[in-house]
Order: sequence, then C-alpha cells, then structure tokens
Amino acid sequence: MSKPYTITFAGDTSLGDGYLNKPKRKKEKERLETDPYSFFEEVASFVNKSDYSILNLETVLAHNPSGFLEGKQYPNWDSPQRTIDMLKSMNVDAVSLANNHTMDYGESTLVDTINELKNAGISYFGAGQSSEEAVAPLKIEVPGTYQRKNVYVLTGMKASRRYRVDYNFFAQQEEAGVNSLNENRLIRKISSLKEKDSDAIVIVCPHWQGLDYKWVKETEETRCRSFVEAGADLVIAHGTHMANHIEKYKSGIIAYSIGNFVFNSPGRYKKMQAPPYSFIANLIISESENGWDIQPAFYPIVTDNKETGFRVRFVTHDEAVELFKLLNDKHHLGVEKDVVKKDGDRYYFDIRHTKTSDEVDQLLLEHSLNSSTNFPDDLESFKEETYQLEHIQSKIDEYLFRYYQKFNQDKAVSQNKAKLQSLADVVEKRHISHNFLKKFERKKIPVTNSFSFREIMVEKSAMRKLGYRDYAWTIDRKTKAYVFADSIGLRTPKSDREVYRFDELKGKEGPIVVKPVGATGSKGVYLIFDNNKIFSAREEKYLSNWDEIEAEMQNDLDAVKQGERSKQLVKDEWFVEELILKSPDSTEPPLDYKFYCFYGELLFVLEANRMDSSQFSTWDANGHFIKTGWHDEKARPGVGFSQEDAEITKKASLEIPSPFVRFDMLKGHDGLVFGEATPRPGGFHLFNKEYDRKLGQAYREAEARLTRDLLRGKKFEAFTKNFKI
Repeated sequence: MSKPYTITFAGDTSLGDGYLNKPKRKKEKERLETDPYSFFEEVASFVNKSDYSILNLETVLAHNPSGFLEGKQYPNWDSPQRTIDMLKSMNVDAVSLANNHTMDYGESTLVDTINELKNAGISYFGAGQSSEEAVAPLKIEVPGTYQRKNVYVLTGMKASRRYRVDYNFFAQQEEAGVNSLNENRLIRKISSLKEKDSDAIVIVCPHWQGLDYKWVKETEETRCRSFVEAGADLVIAHGTHMANHIEKYKSGIIAYSIGNFVFNSPGRYKKMQAPPYSFIANLIISESENGWDIQPAFYPIVTDNKETGFRVRFVTHDEAVELFKLLNDKHHLGVEKDVVKKDGDRYYFDIRHTKTSDEVDQLLLEHSLNSSTNFPDDLESFKEETYQLEHIQSKIDEYLFRYYQKFNQDKAVSQNKAKLQSLADVVEKRHISHNFLKKFERKKIPVTNSFSFREIMVEKSAMRKLGYRDYAWTIDRKTKAYVFADSIGLRTPKSDREVYRFDELKGKEGPIVVKPVGATGSKGVYLIFDNNKIFSAREEKYLSNWDEIEAEMQNDLDAVKQGERSKQLVKDEWFVEELILKSPDSTEPPLDYKFYCFYGELLFVLEANRMDSSQFSTWDANGHFIKTGWHDEKARPGVGFSQEDAEITKKASLEIPSPFVRFDMLKGHDGLVFGEATPRPGGFHLFNKEYDRKLGQAYREAEARLTRDLLRGKKFEAFTKNFKI
C-alpha cells in the first residue's frame, strides 16, 4: 500500500500590494514590505506539508503597473518577487489564473505574470497566450505501488457580458486572456478525459465573478451538477470570497465556493452580512490492493481581515459548529458529530465520497436495526430521521450512478448495441449522465426503464397542489361524469341525478343502486334488488332490509354529521340509479371491467366479480390473460371482454384532454354501461416493475399524441361544453 497523496486547494489569493497601497492601510503595507510571511503564518505550514498545492492567484505579478482597464472595479497588483517567494516558501505547485483580476491591466501584463510563474517553476492553468493554452487542464500524476493515478484539474471563469465585450478578458485563438467557463465545452472535455482515461480523477474549479460575499444561485448549482453528471469527481469553486455550501451529488462532491485563502483586501463581510469563513480543501488519495480511495476534507478558516487583523487563521470549535449549521441549513450534509472532526488543533468537515456496495449494504443494515415504528414526537428529531433517509437514498444513488458511469466509460459496452440494449432495460433515469444518454441515442435505443407510472402519479399529485389541473379529475365526481358520458354517447345507468341525504333514501324500492356521491370503489354502495334482498358491495354480503343498511352505515353517518373523518363517506350525499343486471331476471350484479385507457389506446383490462373479490382477471389489449403484480395471488382467468367493448372505451378516452383515464364499466345483459372514471387508480404502487414501466410508457406516448392533437387544433368540444376550462 502506497503512502497517501494529498492535493490541497486554496481559494482566492493576493498579497494585495494594490489594495494596501492606500493611506488607511499604512500599517498593513509596512507589514507586507517587512514581514510578508506574517499574513500566511497560521496557514502556511498546513499547505506546505501537502504533496501538491493549488491556489487561485487573483492578481497580476507586476510592480505598480499602469493602464488598468477603464471602468473595471477593484484593480489589483502584487509585487512579483515577493509573491513568488511566498508561493515557493509554501511549496505551491500550481495556480489557477481563470479569475476576474488576472487581466486587470490587459494582455501584456497577463503575459508578464505567466512568464514570472514559468521562471519560478510554478505551473499555471486557466489562462494563456491563446485559447488553446487557456483551456488546457492541469495534470497531476499521483504515484502508486500498483499503478499511477492521473488527476486532471479544469477551470474557467463565469462572468458578466462586460468582461467579454468591454474588457476583452477571455483568451482568443491568438490573443492572451483567461478561460471562459463554457458549460458545453467543459462537459465535452470532461467526457473526453474520462473516455481516454476512465480511472482518472477529474476536478473542476469554476470561478464565479459577480458573486462577491454572496451565496451562489440556482444557475451555478445547476452548472456544477452538470459537470458531475458528465463525469467530474469533484467541483471545487471559488470567487465568492466566502465559504458556500457543499453538496454530495450523485457520484461527486460539489463545494460551491471555498472562498479566500490569503486575500489582502479589507473585505466587505460585515457590510454584506456574509459569514467570515472560507475553506482549505484537502483531497487525500490513497492506493491499496483493492484500488484507489478518494477522501476530501474541508478545513474552515477565518478570512475576514477586519476581524483577524489580516492574519488568516483556522476556526475554533464554536466557529466550526456555527459554519456547519449555516451550511447544513443550505444543503444537508449530515449529523454534526459525523461531519465536524478534529485533526490535531484544527477542525475539518469530513465529506465522505461514494461508498462501495458493501458499505451501502452496511448502511441499510444499520438503519434497519436502529429504526423502529415509534418515530420521534418532536419535529427536530423527526427531521433528523428524514435526513437519514435522504442520506441513505443519496448514497445508493451515488453508488449506482458511479457504477453505470463505468459502463459509459468502457468502449466495449458503450459502443456495443446489444449491451446498451440490455442496460436500457434496467438503468433508471436518475443514474444516467448526459454523455451516457447520448450513447443510447446514437444507437437509436430508447431508455425505456426511465418510464414509471408510479412516479407520474406522484408528480401529477404535486402538480395539482401547485395549481396545475389534470382535466381527468374533472370527471372524478360521479354526477359530473354521468353528464359527460351522456354527451359522448356512453350508456349510463338511468338516474334522476338528484342528490339525497341518507334519511331521504330509506324505503326506496328496487331494482336500484344507491351510492355515496364522493366515495370511491365499492364504499357505501348497495344493490337493492327489492326491499328484502340487498347486496352490500363493500362487505360482499346480502342484507334483508333497509334497517340493516342503516346499521351498517351508522358509524359513518354519525362521523360525517359530527364533522369527523369517515372510512366510507365524504359527505352525507347519495344518489340513486338503475341497477344493471347480468340478465333481466338475475339477482346477481354484473361483472365489473376497468379499462386502462391512454388517449385512444388500451393497455389492459381488469375484470372483477362483485360477488367474489377473492379473485379477478387481467387481460392485455388483445385479450390475453396476464399478471401485472397487482394482487397476482388472486388472479384467475375469467370471462374476458370483446373488442367492441375496447373500442367504446378507447373512443371515449379521446374526448378527454388528459393522457390517462380508467373507465370503470359494468357488463349488463344489454351491453357495456358506464360506471365511473378514475384519473388515479388506487393501489398504483402495486404494479410490478414491468407493468409500472409499461403504464408509464403508455402515459408518455399518450401525452405526446395529445400534444400533437392540440397543436393541430383539436377542440374537445364535448368536454369544454360541459366543464369550465
């Protein structure tokens, strides 16, 4: 086993000759000239002991240069020799130049800075005398006992339009400048590096211009996540002058900004109400017989110069906890004791990387052993329980995402159509990167396992709560559904369409059906053949009179009257309709058919016998008996349905501006009769993986057909005539 190799990343760095060359900063200026090491004293030895150190050099190396860019804020410069001496004393190996100060004095001063670094033997990246040089990544070769590990560090600056147009900051084909954080180009570069060297560690170090002493926004978060999805192992950003939150995302870790290192401007922390902290990030890479392990550790430092007297230092325990709580509120990292650790006299944040499959198994085992059905009563403890669940889900997703990335990076898999087809049947959408998706697309292979009816049902629920209507829910109420069914020619049970209270129903003579207006399924449904023969659909038993109905419903009626929750009733509202029979003289209810319709297409039909709920049948659209996972233990071949029945429901589904509706129909002696329409079938989570996917795919295909028809001008006249849109 080889010795662990440590790469250190430090943030924005400048000795600040330009900033301190002011009357108010005479004391600090004298310190800089006589004892420059004093600014680094608390942190220099920590950086010095690393195997490889990188920092963001946010200045130019020139003595009191002239000709800074007109209109550019906070121009700065550093004495070349003094800065080089300090960098060499800390064994700094490389500096990033992709920031908003390396071009403060134009192209020639940037070139002078590059030459100073070259002469000192310090590597640089993120800027250059051409775009080709500026875009080139830094490469670090980590020695190992069994093999060498390559580390690539890429950088670029995200900046406002004026940096490109007014300041001409960015490198061109034959012009010096800094590298732009071009997202698409960087994603291609990450993918290319991983394809050529699948075991390499790829790190992206974006620099954010315009976010001084601020939290990054969703735009920056999305961009960083896209880098991880493309294959980056870590994102370690800077430019905000303060520590930002850290996220464990899929297979990578994102530090949205590590802030400053030693940056000798007075700063605006208090004015901007910014936390006075930054990070030094250590990436510890170690090799064993089982491969390589990568462990990031983030050491908080205090970088508010007004607070420290221009002496950057490591945080105290209380400050570490304060920062942890602040960042944990921004993005959950875990429990304090698991994250905030001590290394000698220093504190650091232990941010675990992806786990192996064995570790994931152990994580699940530990949680299952420690969990109970007695969940915490207080909100904070319950939140911690949910954080643990999120942590487990995240770790499993991280592991699977990383595992699929290995397939993506293996040309024997990613260029083999048969192997990709096999993966398309199992890979889930949250585990596939943009680059990997393109491999499937090039081979014209749909990733069908990305469809999920269960996920769609949950999504649609959330959308409804956000105020977006699913029009199938308009006909969820039986009285409205009957009006609509009549308008499109579906046979409905004869009814006076009146709404009754239960005490107004008592004594009504059969053959009729009484149903609660707002209930679902067979709740509260009674088939009254005559006053002496009544079938309770819910309990699947015969009653002999109305008094027995009342006794069976009494608890529910009392609950509704008192404004309490009832198992079977929403309100004391009922309607009466014709009793559909198997045959004219039958005293048995008809078969119940549930047609799963997707805007003009039928996926399958569920057949149920109201007299015996212990068995049912499911048929595909062609009439073949199937099992879908939905109570398969009760599945038995039944009577089946006709293609005429299928066409009736398919045609009806085309009249509803929604991708899915389930028509519940009764098979009477004179044909198919409409019962109700269901936008979200109960027990949708019970379908097996195959049919959850098939249902999801059918939904998305129906959605596409519906969109096409709407764009072609379809009016849905029957629907819009009956309902307000």
